[in-house]
Amino acid sequence: MADAIASMREAFGSDTEAPLRQQVGSSLVMPGRSGDSIAVKVVSTVPGNPVGLVAVFDREGAPVGIVDGPTITAIRTAAAAGLATHLLAPHDASSFAMIGAGAMARDQILAIRQVREIDRIVVWSREPSKAQALASEFGGHAAATAAEAVRGVDIVTTATPSETPLFAEADLSEHAHINAIGAYRPDMIEIPSEFVREAFVVVDDADAAAVEAGDLIQAGRAPDLNMADLLAMPSVPPHDQSLYKSVGVATMDVAAAAAALHNAERLGIGTTVDS
Repeated sequence: MADAIASMREAFGSDTEAPLRQQVGSSLVMPGRSGDSIAVKVVSTVPGNPVGLVAVFDREGAPVGIVDGPTITAIRTAAAAGLATHLLAPHDASSFAMIGAGAMARDQILAIRQVREIDRIVVWSREPSKAQALASEFGGHAAATAAEAVRGVDIVTTATPSETPLFAEADLSEHAHINAIGAYRPDMIEIPSEFVREAFVVVDDADAAAVEAGDLIQAGRAPDLNMADLLAMPSVPPHDQSLYKSVGVATMDVAAAAAALHNAERLGIGTTVDS
């Protein structure tokens, strides 16, 4: 996860290309470039069928390797949230609420623990058994409601397919940082609009967020910065509450997949593609 978080600095750097993703049949197709690495990600959009792959190529177009799509999606999404948390959350943040206990949740917890000393973890899910299992794995506890989970917590990550806010603005700490990664369509929303309008808002990609980020669209809120701009600044602008909204950008997949293949080669594991 530390390597994945480091790779996100390259993913949001200036030497990248990221055409908007396209729906082709039952799959999303996302091409992109980060530095000398080029990749194409193809993942299924069929509910309950998380399958796909990321094919990575070098700067001359020669194939380097193939990475499992859902696995690298979960890792890179968490890594970007970890980087955002590192930049935006209070330095002394020590409590974390994970809202949602699906395929993304475990990596999200790992990423937050990588960048902050977390001594309290709370998990909520619409499926209480999943929340309890995930909380137990990390020594945390499961909450009965999302509102209970976020109350008084420093850092919150939401990873759900919700179409209505999961909690109220009043439930949140006055210095809360939120990573909103679940809502990826204009009709989806996880975060109360009152919070979105008042918080310092950073997105992974402004163009993609403008057409996909329901949390921002429904609040009528333009982002303050995208991650590339934030990383280029000498210091983070002062703020109380903050929101990182992610819809996913191809450069994140490219950088994370290239880092994974590099580590696999270094460790002598995995399979590379012979061109």
